[in-house]
Amino acid sequence: MFFSTTYSIIGLVWYVFVVIGSWKMFQKAGESGWKALIPVYNLYIVFKFSWQTMYFWVWLGLTVVSFFMGSNANSVNGFMYYAAWIIGFIQLLILCNLAFKVSLAFGHGIWFALGLYFFPFLFTLILGFGSSRYIGNLSSNY
Repeated sequence: MFFSTTYSIIGLVWYVFVVIGSWKMFQKAGESGWKALIPVYNLYIVFKFSWQTMYFWVWLGLTVVSFFMGSNANSVNGFMYYAAWIIGFIQLLILCNLAFKVSLAFGHGIWFALGLYFFPFLFTLILGFGSSRYIGNLSSNY
């Protein structure tokens, strides 16, 4: 009981810090901070200020398709199972590229992008509270 309560409190405090960091990151990018509070909409805004919203819709469509394909996969040897894996891999590539675009939008490079991808909560805090400045959407250059 003690450990579950302690972990719950730590998780809640961590979540509050991440929301505040996202709020600050959104403000640096010229967006309203409250947009960081809405789960799927916040990802749309990140695509908007760092890349293109078209890729958000592609990612969301693949998410919906993958969900239905994965839930209907009765066998690990079936077409649906493998198709869901391939779609998941494409989603992974889109989010990896998004981390790179966010990194570029705040004046960082590939190493910061890897940090954003593998440790998004920590690196979002760094973007929000750190000295990083939003320099703009550079997706047309890369």
